[in-house]
Amino acid sequence: MTAHTLRLGKHAKIAAVLLPLLALIGGLVAYSLVSYTSSSPRPAPVYPWTYPEQIQALETLVKRHWVTVHYGLVMDTGPAGSFDEAIASNPCVIRDGPYMYRMYYSARDASGRWTIGMATSKDGLSWTKHPTPVITPEMVQDAGYDVTRVAQPCAVISNDTYYLFFAADLRQAWGPRRHTIFLATSTDGENFNIYGPVLYPIKDSMEERVWQPYVIWYESAGVWLMYYIGNDYRVSPSLRRIFVAQSYDLYNWERVGMALQHTEGEWDLRIFGLSAWAIGDMVMLCYSGEFPRGSYAMSLGLAFSLDGITFFRSYRNPVLLKAMEGEKRRISDSSIIWEGGKLQVWYDGFDGHKVRIFYAELLPSDVDIRQVFIHRHVHWPNVLVSDWINGRYDTIRIYFHANWTGWVWIEIWDEEDQVYLESWNYEYYESFYTGYKYRYHRPCKQEIYTLEIAPLRSFRIVFVPDPGYVAEVSAWVVLS
Repeated sequence: MTAHTLRLGKHAKIAAVLLPLLALIGGLVAYSLVSYTSSSPRPAPVYPWTYPEQIQALETLVKRHWVTVHYGLVMDTGPAGSFDEAIASNPCVIRDGPYMYRMYYSARDASGRWTIGMATSKDGLSWTKHPTPVITPEMVQDAGYDVTRVAQPCAVISNDTYYLFFAADLRQAWGPRRHTIFLATSTDGENFNIYGPVLYPIKDSMEERVWQPYVIWYESAGVWLMYYIGNDYRVSPSLRRIFVAQSYDLYNWERVGMALQHTEGEWDLRIFGLSAWAIGDMVMLCYSGEFPRGSYAMSLGLAFSLDGITFFRSYRNPVLLKAMEGEKRRISDSSIIWEGGKLQVWYDGFDGHKVRIFYAELLPSDVDIRQVFIHRHVHWPNVLVSDWINGRYDTIRIYFHANWTGWVWIEIWDEEDQVYLESWNYEYYESFYTGYKYRYHRPCKQEIYTLEIAPLRSFRIVFVPDPGYVAEVSAWVVLS
């Protein structure tokens, strides 16, 4: 194992950026309500009061470092002729008793028919699928609703009843099909009765399409919260935002307002899938963000709230990168459980051919440790480029391994000029150097690079193999 210590000199042009301060004043967390066409009274704030120790807890979570561990594929698509032959996605995982996990997921067969499947597991990694879908378009049609597809399930258990929320493309009274959030109930988790729509889209609004529901119990306020995505078609391309509604019985829902929206110029230019979890007074969102716009290249990030409405993004977003070969095109549509002092994350992974369900864990830490590449493959003249790694760090340690020679370097965001710099020079000069000719001589050789630099905002790792073969690359970083 060889160590190289790289010190960036005066030629480095990196402007330090102060991270946004949390605007938390006194004990009251402000939030904004969104205007709707309904004339019903506004619901009361979900949880309006905070205390100094709660504010400190929020700030700690926003600044929290994480260790990421990718376990890989846990739910593959089914065999030829099965209801999930083409796609298995949109996982929602719940604890069903002390010894079992239960997963509901979106499934698509070879003909394009969307249904909702179910599987069980003892460890969250090895899953046994129910042989048939638990929700189908025909079930919703038989209940009297004009839909052609069902997907994006979320389940909760209350008073020995399973409540399964999902999205369906209901024909609206004002014309087009628009995703609407439905509810079905069951006493065994397998055989469901369709209750009907619980949240409709609103014409010519920020919620002309409502989908991706995720329901949690918020003990601090004694209320159920539903997070969901609304589409605004009044602009092009349409905007996606995360909204929140509340309920006291899981059947009747009142809109509360917008919880989170995209950020211009950041990793989450468009928001897609989401999941949520309540930890004491805190609500945690895990959501997928796209960059660049229209690429469908997504990663996963976190946001935190003290009232269930006003969310603050993690300083470390995106916290989960597209590290594995099977998820190299995108990771999205997560389901999270906080258990055993760690955040368990089930999510969609897309390699360019199939969407399947993967699993990873996030562990609280004093430093960030990110798996950047895990056995990723690249063939010259193609280039292997990591997701952007964000946050305020003084030291970056890069651990790198490849089974073929090539060049590895990092690209850094220049805050002054608002451009990405390809940080490149030869090792032999005492100047701004971060590029290195990687030479492979024997198995399992690793090169360790330590970069001691001014605080930076964003960087990524790039590898180009020498001509000849397909290179298999693994890399991870330790950030402090």
